[in-house]
Amino acid sequence: MGSTVSEGARALWTLTLVLGGAAAALATLDAIPTWMHGQPRGVRRAATIEEAERRVQARVLLPSYFPDTLRWPPSAVRFIRDDGGSVALDFLAKDGAPALFLAQTVRGDAAIPEGLQGRLAVIQQQSAPLGDDAVLARVVAEDGTLWNQLAWRRSGRHFLLRGRGSLEDLIRMARSIHGEVR
Repeated sequence: MGSTVSEGARALWTLTLVLGGAAAALATLDAIPTWMHGQPRGVRRAATIEEAERRVQARVLLPSYFPDTLRWPPSAVRFIRDDGGSVALDFLAKDGAPALFLAQTVRGDAAIPEGLQGRLAVIQQQSAPLGDDAVLARVVAEDGTLWNQLAWRRSGRHFLLRGRGSLEDLIRMARSIHGEVR
């Protein structure tokens, strides 16, 4: 009887090691794309805004006012399908420096995921002239650069607009974002 118990324990231990090793290998394989692209888990890249729209199955609302100090098209288009979907667009200034970030949810009531926003330190925050829930903030990015940031809700979506240019341009861009939500 003693040998049967020890054989059972050994078999259980072997099974635990095999399953644990398989789980660790799968978790590592799942994380490789994230490490290679430097994006948080769940964040995917798209080549164009149109591709992101197809992937999240919703239209991305863009500002009708776009300062001529910025380059078009966006330098990066990223999206997350979780929690109703969100899209983020990065724009460069004419000199090639990062200059504008626009993110929005496409449906649902979830906020814009942190994985799309990046890590920031808020230095100052106040209400903004875009409605009751709009917030204007001065933020510091991970690289130490200062940005103006507007966050608000409209048409059932959360929006976040962060720029290094003038505050007036940022507010004007935010006010010019219109469109029918599908």
